[in-house]
Amino acid sequence: MALEQRRRERKKTWTRFGEMKRRPNDYEIVTHNMNHTVRTTPLEMGPHVHGNVWLKRYRDAIALKAADWDGFRDPDRVTYDSYVKSQDDAETFVDTLLESYTGNETTDAGLSTDALSLLGRALTPQRYLVHAQMMLTAYIQQLAPSSYISNCAVFQAADQLRRVQRIAYRTKQLDSEHPVNGFGSAERAIWEKDADWQPMRKTLERMLLVFDWDRALVATNLVLRPVLDALFLNELGMVMRKLGDELDALILDNLFRDSQRHDRWAIALAKFLVAEDGDNRTTLRRFAGEWSGPADEIIEASARLLAGPGTGLKTSEVAERVRNFVAELQYRAGLGHDA
Repeated sequence: MALEQRRRERKKTWTRFGEMKRRPNDYEIVTHNMNHTVRTTPLEMGPHVHGNVWLKRYRDAIALKAADWDGFRDPDRVTYDSYVKSQDDAETFVDTLLESYTGNETTDAGLSTDALSLLGRALTPQRYLVHAQMMLTAYIQQLAPSSYISNCAVFQAADQLRRVQRIAYRTKQLDSEHPVNGFGSAERAIWEKDADWQPMRKTLERMLLVFDWDRALVATNLVLRPVLDALFLNELGMVMRKLGDELDALILDNLFRDSQRHDRWAIALAKFLVAEDGDNRTTLRRFAGEWSGPADEIIEASARLLAGPGTGLKTSEVAERVRNFVAELQYRAGLGHDA
C-alpha cells in the first residue's frame, strides 16, 4: 500500500507531461506547457474579444496540423539560463575583438575606399532590415501553438536585437573615424531608395501583413531569413575579409552562428510537422513556394550589391551560393524530397 502511494505521488509530480515514462529533463521542465493561451478561449476574456478572435483565426485554424504541438523539441535545448551564458560569451568575444582592433592600423582608419563604400551600403543599413526581421520573429513567438516553439522564436528575436545593437555600435564607430562618409545619416535613404535594397524592403513590408501563423513561420524561417542571413552575414563577411576588413568579417562570422542555430530549430520543426502529418509536407512546400519569386529578386539584387568594386566577385557566383544554401536548408527540412 505504501509503495502504491509513493508511485501515485511520483506521478503527480509531472502531471503536466501526461503519461511520460521517464523523468523530464531540465530543458523540458522549464519549457513545457508555458503557453497560457492554448485553450478553448485563449485569453481570459469573452470569446468575441478581438484578441481571442485573432488567435482562433490566425493560429488555431491554420493549415499545418499536429496532434501534439508539444511533441516538438529544440535540437539545441536552449533555455533562458543556457542562452544568457552562451550569448554572454559571444558578446565578450565581440567586445574583445573591438578592444583589440582599437588603434590598430588595419582597422577603421586604414580601411580602403571600396571597404568603406560597401560598409555604408551593405552593413550599416542593416539595422532597418534586421529590425523588420525581429518584428516578424516576435509575431511568430506570440502566436506559437507551443511554448517549445515560442521559446525558440523569442531567443531568435533576442539574437536579432543583438545584431541591431552591434550594427548601430559599428555605425557610430565608423562615423567617428570617417565623418565625411555619412555613416549614421545616409542609411534611411539607402533603405528607402537604393535600387538594390528595394526587393528586400518590399518583401518585408508584404510579410508584415501575413497573419496566418504557419504562413508567417515558413516565409520567415524557411525562406526569407535564411536568404538574408546568407547574404548579409555569411557572404558579406567573406567579402569584407577580401577587402581587408577583418574586424567586421569576424563580427559577422560571430553573428552568423546565431543564424545557424535558428536554421537548426526551423529544420527540426519542419521535419517534426512532416512526421506528424504527411499532408504538412505539401503545405510547407506551397507556403515556401509563395515566396520563391521575391526571394530570387532579393538574391539577385543583393548579390549585385555585394559583388562590388574591389571584391573580384561576380554577381552570379554570390547568387548561386546563396540559392544553393537555401535549397540545401529546405531539403534538410524535408521540403525538397518525398519520405
